[in-house]
Amino acid sequence: MPRYSIIHTTHYLLASQATAAWQALHLQPRNEANQHCDAFELQVSPHPTDLTSRIDYFGNKQHLFTLREPLRELTVTSRSLVRREEPAPPPDGPAPTLAETPGRVEKAVEEIDFSLEQFLHASPMVPLLPEAGILAEDLAGNLGGDAPLPEWLARMGAGFCDAFTFDREATRISTPLSEVIVERRGVCQDFAHLMISCLRQKGVPAAYVSGYLLTRPPPGQPRMIGADASHAWVSAYIPGTGWVDYDPTNACPAGRRHIVVARGRDFSDVSPVKGLFSGGGAQTLNTGVTVEETGPS
Repeated sequence: MPRYSIIHTTHYLLASQATAAWQALHLQPRNEANQHCDAFELQVSPHPTDLTSRIDYFGNKQHLFTLREPLRELTVTSRSLVRREEPAPPPDGPAPTLAETPGRVEKAVEEIDFSLEQFLHASPMVPLLPEAGILAEDLAGNLGGDAPLPEWLARMGAGFCDAFTFDREATRISTPLSEVIVERRGVCQDFAHLMISCLRQKGVPAAYVSGYLLTRPPPGQPRMIGADASHAWVSAYIPGTGWVDYDPTNACPAGRRHIVVARGRDFSDVSPVKGLFSGGGAQTLNTGVTVEETGPS
């Protein structure tokens, strides 16, 4: 099983002095069937006196802290060691078609897991836009309701690479999905939110996954420390199979290079670092992520 070392640094520089800060973090990778977090270390500067942790509603490890002293800068650094393997192949047998899925999901909500219901509806950052419903049909090409759901999901996901351009400067966290659809540009967060909107409107429960992706440098060039970034992808519920992760930014199923940190309805549930400052004025935010494969466990 491959083992990965992840360093994630977040640095805030404030325009003026703040008197206090309250922060909530989703930085510790999850323990799941195909992944285990062997070690996790969190450093906060200035050092808080009340750093604590809990398991949130979605089963993610969340850290919380308060600073009650004047500050102009805040740095949060996490270090993780994670073992990750390829997800198990889906079970044998026919998968439901796209047309059959809403009925199968409704039965699963009633008889197996009521929490699936929350992944079918609009959430704070994923409105159910009619344009997204139309887009889903376009991206899937000529595959209709008779197509097996996994095949339809892969076809629609692959369509993102053809129809959208990855552009770090095109959007902000607050950019609405309607603008992403029009401009056809964005980042992994935008593509994950948009695909979730498409899936939910087809009756497919869909969740947002935040984490990291081991990237490869161009041939002949060294890896640059701190050059990686947080990543985001989608998890779709397939009746009879369970949750299946798909990365629309890279048009591929999430595999052993996708390290899961948190799962939720959308980014607002799983933001790596989120909080408030009392005073401080404008903020300058810089982040750096390094993911390295350290060999087998």
